[in-house]
Amino acid sequence: MKRLIALFGFAAVCFLAVRTLPVSAAENPPLVVAEGRTIVAFCPPTNDAELQKDADTNEALADFQLYATHVREPLKNAGIEFRELYAHSFRVRVGKTVSTFRPAKADIGYYFVVPGKRPRIEYGVMTDADLLHVANDYFGTQAK
Repeated sequence: MKRLIALFGFAAVCFLAVRTLPVSAAENPPLVVAEGRTIVAFCPPTNDAELQKDADTNEALADFQLYATHVREPLKNAGIEFRELYAHSFRVRVGKTVSTFRPAKADIGYYFVVPGKRPRIEYGVMTDADLLHVANDYFGTQAK
């Protein structure tokens, strides 16, 4: 009887483990569809405990969010889509091609992309003025 109960318990644990594995494996990084001029501002996800423990991370995140808020409207007026993602990686679809981007140099940065042109990646927090300057250079626009 004890053997049967132990076997049943083992089977239940295996069943639960198998049921949870596909959910985790099925999770994909966020997808950005770039139909035109697009900037993806990327930053790793953080929680309150991490922010309280590391003042530099807290300040970088605050700056990242502040400049994103300031640049959103000028980019929209210039016809540039601006996406803000909090993920370790993301996927970008340009036409029928989907590629996965994983930051190589730093966790925070900006991914500039437009169909027909190689993406441009800038690492680190950029001010709104710097973002507009790079957007103008990369896209050939005059966002103000």
